Amino acid sequence: MDEVLDDLERSLAAVLRSLTDRATYGEVAERCGYDLPPASWALLEYLDAYGALRVSDIAACHGVDVSSITPRLKRLESDDLVRRERVPTDARAFLISITGKGAQALESIHAARREILSQALGGTDPATVSNATDVLRSIAIHLSHDAVRPVRP
Repeated sequence: MDEVLDDLERSLAAVLRSLTDRATYGEVAERCGYDLPPASWALLEYLDAYGALRVSDIAACHGVDVSSITPRLKRLESDDLVRRERVPTDARAFLISITGKGAQALESIHAARREILSQALGGTDPATVSNATDVLRSIAIHLSHDAVRPVRP
């Protein structure tokens, strides 16, 4: 089993490197029509999954300081991908939520990634892909530090 786990870990690391390298990122950006840094896509993913959140909560979930997340949020807001609204009970705080345009942009990146994955899988048997999906979903659920984090089927 150790050898199998070693192969799995190395394969996952290689896939992650490939999906986040500059060439793949550039290909995804070209296909989807949005030239945003991967960290901004991650913010959209998070807001789409969890709904409106305070800036401080977004920063905490990403393990960064508010000052480092604010420029990303401002860029997304200027592109109309997120909106900022005051918290009714605290005039100093804002809630950030994804807009309809942001949801469309997010779907376009998912479509671009699916195209890339489809090409990478070539003629792989759909049942094999389904089994791999089940295994990866299980790993994601068990590794998640947030019990309510959705892992979509």
